[in-house]
Amino acid sequence: MESRLKALIVDDSEISRLITARVIGKVFVYDEAENGLIAVRKYQEAIELGAAYDIVFMDVVMPEMDGKEAVRKIREHEKNIGRPKVPIIMVSASEMLGEVEGLVNGLLRKPTSRPLLNEMLQELFKGKIALLS
Repeated sequence: MESRLKALIVDDSEISRLITARVIGKVFVYDEAENGLIAVRKYQEAIELGAAYDIVFMDVVMPEMDGKEAVRKIREHEKNIGRPKVPIIMVSASEMLGEVEGLVNGLLRKPTSRPLLNEMLQELFKGKIALLS
């Protein structure tokens, strides 16, 4: 069996995590985090365990630590350990990316559009995956 890619879905809304999981579940195995603080910890632990994520879907507005701060911490960690940047897709109902725009690979508006997500993933993974028909 072909091994699937690994994703981290970060959103304080359980419903939003479920929607993203349904969209990506055929291609990705995934973990979930309900805020940026947990996401950064899970990201670092996955690397330490040799099971790094292939992509991160990050909400912008969350309690504890928002998505923008989590992205900065993930990028800082990657730089400190000399690791290539994981693709990060910001997922938001209305937020603009602002200061993290150059640190992420794209923005998806909620609710997630399957065709747009598929197009982003095809570009990020150079056509090596087929998410949806």
